[in-house]
Amino acid sequence: MVEPNESALNSAKKFLSFENKIGESFVDTLTNFKANKKYDTIFTSHTNYYWASDEQGYKRQLDKLISLLDKGGRLIILTLPKESDHYNIMLHQVYPTFNYSEYITNYYKSKGFKVKIIRFKMRMFVGDMLSNGKFYEINNFYKFIHNVDSFPSKNESLQFLQKIKKHQKEGYLDFKDELIIVSN
Repeated sequence: MVEPNESALNSAKKFLSFENKIGESFVDTLTNFKANKKYDTIFTSHTNYYWASDEQGYKRQLDKLISLLDKGGRLIILTLPKESDHYNIMLHQVYPTFNYSEYITNYYKSKGFKVKIIRFKMRMFVGDMLSNGKFYEINNFYKFIHNVDSFPSKNESLQFLQKIKKHQKEGYLDFKDELIIVSN
């Protein structure tokens, strides 16, 4: 595991060790990580949003991940496609479009790698937010979706609620996770 925040790394190891064999862990960023070996499998789960702030830096991270794989190894990235309700309900675009699963898929295909996509239906219940008339849940959900620490203004809360109402189906939002599997 590679994680720049030591506290987060220790928390992840503790949480994951119940059902998983935890190998080596490194307090580092993907950019600075220097592996002393190649890996059979590399897995990332919704971390691709934080790899780089510009497209060229992002491409370097995608290349770095592949460079860490052993011959015959697999890179597995769990992330969101652009049509996910996660993005549809945002008031403010938080992540650049090069973070979307389609960009990652097309990038690796253009480099000649085999890419397989498995789509998961990940639904989130929002019916309680639609029916209770209170903004506490809406405001916290806004913070989660927009990856911010501050609460929205009353006007933003109302706009956010309208977007949720527009995109929900039977009280649920569909986040449509995609598992991207890249191999040689």
